Amino acid sequence: MKSFLACILFLIIAAGCKKQPSALLAQRWNFAAMDMPKLEKFLNVISEENDDAALTMEKLFLDNKLILRKDSSFDMLLMKQYVHGKWQYNEAKKVLNLIDESARRLNIQFGVDSVSIHSLHLDTDKFAIEKLAVIHLNDPFVGDYLFNKSYYQFFLTEDNERFSKLSEDPYSKENNWWRIKPSKPETDAQIKKRVLNHLAFWQLLFHDALEKDRAYVSYNWFSSPIVVASNGVVMKFYDEVKKEWDENFYDSIQAHKGYEMMRKCFSKKIKYLETDNKFRRNEDIIKQLTNNFLEATNSIKN
Repeated sequence: MKSFLACILFLIIAAGCKKQPSALLAQRWNFAAMDMPKLEKFLNVISEENDDAALTMEKLFLDNKLILRKDSSFDMLLMKQYVHGKWQYNEAKKVLNLIDESARRLNIQFGVDSVSIHSLHLDTDKFAIEKLAVIHLNDPFVGDYLFNKSYYQFFLTEDNERFSKLSEDPYSKENNWWRIKPSKPETDAQIKKRVLNHLAFWQLLFHDALEKDRAYVSYNWFSSPIVVASNGVVMKFYDEVKKEWDENFYDSIQAHKGYEMMRKCFSKKIKYLETDNKFRRNEDIIKQLTNNFLEATNSIKN
């Protein structure tokens, strides 16, 4: 009898400890794969030379994340689109609502097909995908294969990475507000701060890679006028980045002003640090660009 009661007690405790779906959702997730009608044709169109479908999928979702924080805030990076705001889960309907706080109002709704500690399976519709991806498709031909499908499913896996402070997290709003579209025109000082936040984002990428001894830093999940390569750093022409860069500002006029401010990063020659560690060298490059920018824009006061 005692053994029977002990078993019953154990089952009651275990049932009480079972996490609710909303609790399981509140963690960091990696987008790992997707499914949709005619997926193979889409992957074939976007694939690089000699890449098979599996590698193309891996590259497509490299560093794409959904971070559902316990304070009901979220950060999502999907198809190069960063969205921050509040999340809500309707358990009865099994619907996850992501409410965008930017001026773009990219509110996204996902159906939660399944969730466990280690995996998450979501679905959504063509309207959500077009809102997320249309800005970042440089080739409209690709959109013919991606848009207007009857369903889209995403498969996510648990991300075990943890950051003690939001300031250390490359995906937090604190490090990404440079690409959260403002709801009203900004002053020159505010545009300057937006550019500075973009430079700080770059620096954090290399600092984080250096601190955590990462194998690489991926650039495919954001857009920037700056190109950091093994042989140095350059700035793209405005026409090359205009479509995506403009979306970070109130309008194209303010975006161009931000771009012209950033050009001042190159007002002085960059000296490349003599080191075998590429992340240490690149972090130092961004620090020099930032110092050049601050000196050249000293007249723009807060």
